[in-house]
Amino acid sequence: MTHVYTMIIDSHIHLTNFAYEGTFTFFNEENGSFVLSEGNREDILRLCREAGVGAFVEPAIEIESNYKILAAAKNHPGLFFPVIGVHPTRTYKYRTVDANGVHHDYYLRWTERHEVEMLARTPGVVAIGETGLDYHFERAEQHRTHQKAWFIWQISLADKLGLPLVLHIREADRDALRILRRYRNKLHGGVVHCFYGDAERAREYTDLGLMIGIGGALLSDPAEDNPLEDAVKAIPLESILIETDGPYVKPYITGVSGKKRKKARNTSLILPQLIKRIAELKNSTPGEVEQIATENAIRLFSLCVNENRPQ
Repeated sequence: MTHVYTMIIDSHIHLTNFAYEGTFTFFNEENGSFVLSEGNREDILRLCREAGVGAFVEPAIEIESNYKILAAAKNHPGLFFPVIGVHPTRTYKYRTVDANGVHHDYYLRWTERHEVEMLARTPGVVAIGETGLDYHFERAEQHRTHQKAWFIWQISLADKLGLPLVLHIREADRDALRILRRYRNKLHGGVVHCFYGDAERAREYTDLGLMIGIGGALLSDPAEDNPLEDAVKAIPLESILIETDGPYVKPYITGVSGKKRKKARNTSLILPQLIKRIAELKNSTPGEVEQIATENAIRLFSLCVNENRPQ
């Protein structure tokens, strides 16, 4: 018998991020439109339950975030699913901000990969990442060398543990695809998160057996030419995951811009509208998109979730 999952899974969000500490402004939905609300992390979790969002896949960024994610998964079993690894922009020198808003400079040591592997062996870890390449910011060639080394090592780690990858690839598709093709026999599936390419680029990734993560970029200013729309039309629903990348990648809200929008945190509460937009582009129904996207996440990450909509 085929199960029908009546819940939404956010396949990529950073809810343990310091940006969700205290009280803040966040993206919400009311009567089919986006609005800004005030609240805290617990308010978001409550509203998500009411909206039918029943699980969150959370990838790591820097070393410290791995511990926070594992703690969240332990405290909220069946709700938070941890992805362990190191973000490409954190593979050399970077600035990090603690919960008190204090900035710190940090150098990632190559020997710290042993710590990452230890954490990745924790029961309940569903993937390795987020890993990949990020060429958006101008950096020394040495930094890109570090990114590639950590990327290849995390591919090998995922292979060793039989886990999929959560991929962060930003303005680096050529090098990323070259590496992924070279190590294709080590891949156990994965997702190219926060995808913002065209249909041909999406096909290059799906040909490697990877899924495509679609998020708030699809809900950008309707006046803009959005190449992602053509990609979504071309990608099979069975290859699509839905995500927010909260607190980042915020959708467009009419009349809200500048500092007010910049300070607001993105949340999983945008997902019903994202599902609706995908359904429009695929000439499908929101119910079908929700069900297939949920099944995709469960299959890729081997999730053990409640099959009923959260109450």
